[in-house]
Amino acid sequence: MKNTISAVAGLAAMMAFGSQAHANVVGFSFSGGGGVSGTGYLTVAPNVSPADPNPNCGTPGNNPCRSDPAGAYAITAIKGTFSDPTHGILNAAITGLVPINPANERDLVFDPLVPTSLSFLDYNPPSGYLTYNNLFFPNGSPIDCDFPFSGTFVDVFGVAFTVAGGYTVNLWGDGDMNGPGTTTYGVALTQGTTQLVYQFAGVNAAVPEPSSFAVLGAGLLGMLAWRRRAQTGD
Repeated sequence: MKNTISAVAGLAAMMAFGSQAHANVVGFSFSGGGGVSGTGYLTVAPNVSPADPNPNCGTPGNNPCRSDPAGAYAITAIKGTFSDPTHGILNAAITGLVPINPANERDLVFDPLVPTSLSFLDYNPPSGYLTYNNLFFPNGSPIDCDFPFSGTFVDVFGVAFTVAGGYTVNLWGDGDMNGPGTTTYGVALTQGTTQLVYQFAGVNAAVPEPSSFAVLGAGLLGMLAWRRRAQTGD
């Protein structure tokens, strides 16, 4: 029992957002129509924004140079399971992140707010693609493109990850598009060049409140200290 409490307390301490922490573990879950769902953990760390991939940005005839939003954390790892009963996927292992591949603009008029971590999932080139940037926002995403909604733990581009069986999932945030105080998410599932699921909004997703990490860690560490005193008779 002691070892179990120690392990849980250590995990809780890792989950606490603190100024001295270099990486944090954050639980997440989401569910949408048709039984699509996922649960697991994200590892996040303070973000270092890559340079604008367009070396000519900011010069005449080019878009302004871009950067990632302030307050963003980089998602560096992911673990968990994913299900989509419609396509026979039941608690399949999430096998890893799709690494970011910062991309040049694909539109003639490109929004300068778009993060430099913006990357593309080309599941059916050249017409089919999804966007992602693997950024996490503990205080809610800002408006970082011409989509005028905010407040979700991933932004409108979202996070992309792979699932056992050759699948790729893209989970993004649509912010408070249904009104102040609301949040909604979208999810897509692809296999190779085939898109199996595309649900723009109506997906529920959550992570623990950042402040609850510290409370949980303090509570479990207190339990550990109490047990140690009980064992030593102090």
